[in-house]
Amino acid sequence: MKRIIIILFVVAAVAGGSWLLYSRGGNNGSKETTLSDGYKTAPVIRNSIEAVINATGSLSAERMQTLSFVMAGEVTEVMVTEQDRVVAGQVLARLDGEDLALGVKQAQVALRVSEVQLARALKVPSEEEIASAEAALASAQANLDDLKAGPSNRDKELARLSIDQAKNSRWGAQGNRDAIVGGRFSSDAQKDQVESQVLNAEIGVKIAELQYEQMLEPPKTSAIRAAEAQVAQAESTLAKLRSVPSAEDVAVAEAQVAQARVGVESAQSRLDDLEFTAPFSGELAAWDLYVGDHVAPGTPVGTLVDTSRYHIDVRIDETEIGRIRVGQMAHIALDAYPKDELEGQVSKVDLTGTSNQGIIEYGVRITLPENDLDLKPLMTAAVGVVVEEKADVLLVPNRAIRRDKEGKYVEVLRDNMPSRVSIETGLTSEEYTEILSGLEEGQEVIIAKPRVNGLPGPFGG
Repeated sequence: MKRIIIILFVVAAVAGGSWLLYSRGGNNGSKETTLSDGYKTAPVIRNSIEAVINATGSLSAERMQTLSFVMAGEVTEVMVTEQDRVVAGQVLARLDGEDLALGVKQAQVALRVSEVQLARALKVPSEEEIASAEAALASAQANLDDLKAGPSNRDKELARLSIDQAKNSRWGAQGNRDAIVGGRFSSDAQKDQVESQVLNAEIGVKIAELQYEQMLEPPKTSAIRAAEAQVAQAESTLAKLRSVPSAEDVAVAEAQVAQARVGVESAQSRLDDLEFTAPFSGELAAWDLYVGDHVAPGTPVGTLVDTSRYHIDVRIDETEIGRIRVGQMAHIALDAYPKDELEGQVSKVDLTGTSNQGIIEYGVRITLPENDLDLKPLMTAAVGVVVEEKADVLLVPNRAIRRDKEGKYVEVLRDNMPSRVSIETGLTSEEYTEILSGLEEGQEVIIAKPRVNGLPGPFGG
């Protein structure tokens, strides 16, 4: 019997302590009241509420990469140590490269020689240049011939058809105008518009007639002389191109220059590979390299972590994943910084899920905002994705809500006695529930009843 009493006392103490912690957390503006007869009440308040889906995960750096050289050699310089912060392109270490530097100089000399040879070969026109000159001459001659011959029968027929087409457009516009102007319900704006259309159609007819007359006029002497001058210029250009060496020499010289440039780029690339640079900005989480070390291609020498951007990957049950959307805000609480809540954002929702002991889950990525916290990979984080929120609604503590066969209800004090009030609810958060009907702002609802036999809640209330 004594043992049972002790157990009940411990349970009561734990329950009372848990209730106290719960009542202090995030009161959302609600003030609880303990009455003299032992009842504890809380007011119906008006505030905002968020529906949140909770999950846990750990921080992951947005980018992390194992570092290694692409060439073999002896380390001659090491500029950084472990946990140093580096920027993209910063030189971290160097290998011995005396022979490769000499190779770059030799390749540069070879390039210069080939460029001089190309300069000589460029004095020779290419086949393409000759063909272009011939085409220019043919085009100039054809233009002169066309100018002297005047318009063809086909061109004349097209010009006459353009006149007919313009007239048809004018007749159509006139018919449309007559119909609208004669209509009983036509507005002044409609009449003005159709009149404008008729005028434009008449102008179109005039333009087509003028173009036809212009086509029939004989070519001007100045135009023929200008066309003849273009033919003479094209003949002169072609003659000059044909008097110089062939294009084969140019092609050979150009190929030699291209080959020499590839040689310089290849030699410079091998020399650059001796300098190990940071592929992106971040912190060296690991770095194991010393002067005098001999490294082989692909051998890891360190790990670089982008500590400026973090995300959290969490798993969401299939029953709730339908409420998760990219762009939703998420509350983030880190175990390492319990007083500093962050507001992240859903940046990715997996299309396919995975089965975990028969439960289907989907991956969701939460991107963290920029902040001043000293974050580190694998820090534990609690995430609450806000899937719905409402402002200016009636709220009561979840502790006040009860349910029976008739539905949900709360209790209020009437004549110092609990009285049942049926309610209709909406959104529910961890602490509060939205009231759609049944209560008014300021009403006091019972959240705890007097203790019986010294035990709260299920033991006496």
